[in-house]
Amino acid sequence: MAEPGTQRAYRAACPGCGAPVEFRSAQSTHAVCGYCQSAVVRDGDTLSRIGKMAEVFNDYSLLQLFVTGRLARPAPGSDGASTRQEVKSAANAGIGFTVVGRLQFKGASGIWNEWQLALDDGSSATLSEDNGSFLLSGPLQGQRDMPAALHFRIGASTAVNGVTYTVAANAPAALMAAQGELPKLKALGESFDVVELRNGQGEVLSIDYSRTPPEVSVGAAVLLEDLQLSGLRDAST
Repeated sequence: MAEPGTQRAYRAACPGCGAPVEFRSAQSTHAVCGYCQSAVVRDGDTLSRIGKMAEVFNDYSLLQLFVTGRLARPAPGSDGASTRQEVKSAANAGIGFTVVGRLQFKGASGIWNEWQLALDDGSSATLSEDNGSFLLSGPLQGQRDMPAALHFRIGASTAVNGVTYTVAANAPAALMAAQGELPKLKALGESFDVVELRNGQGEVLSIDYSRTPPEVSVGAAVLLEDLQLSGLRDAST
């Protein structure tokens, strides 16, 4: 069942338990049922169960599904990502969003979240959370073909879309849990390489080797108070 509006929501019964599963974003192809933890994929108006997802680890994040806020559109591409100041200044008249999904990963440095944002204009973005730090990012367009992860040596410099970056991290990671609706869904527990590049302008470029070709995103640090968030989890809880 679709609903009118800028974002056309779609709701159908979970093939695992019959509970309603909602897709608020046109960018979402997968979802995790909030009742039985079934992982489902959407093909048109049909939902198919593809497995069962582990429950997310309680890391006491203030974020949760259906939090709303406002942000400037991330500007990935040859011009780089929005800076934190641009996000803050544009938020007053910026684009509204809703947190619709969460991917929780585990790597050598610990656990981090990637919150999926459905923007009111129909686009999407990702808000990564790692030990109290937040990174707002989107896909990088027009990048060169990326070499294998082993070619990125920590501390070395490389250019992407004419911008020079330094390799800050190169380590394996794995999906440990997910919830809500998602633009993609990696295999649970399957290790893949993640490379992180940074530059002097505060941009962070991430290369995800869970797919071929690798997926590349670019973003910049942001503070939660810059995003005019509503519906955050109660800190005392």
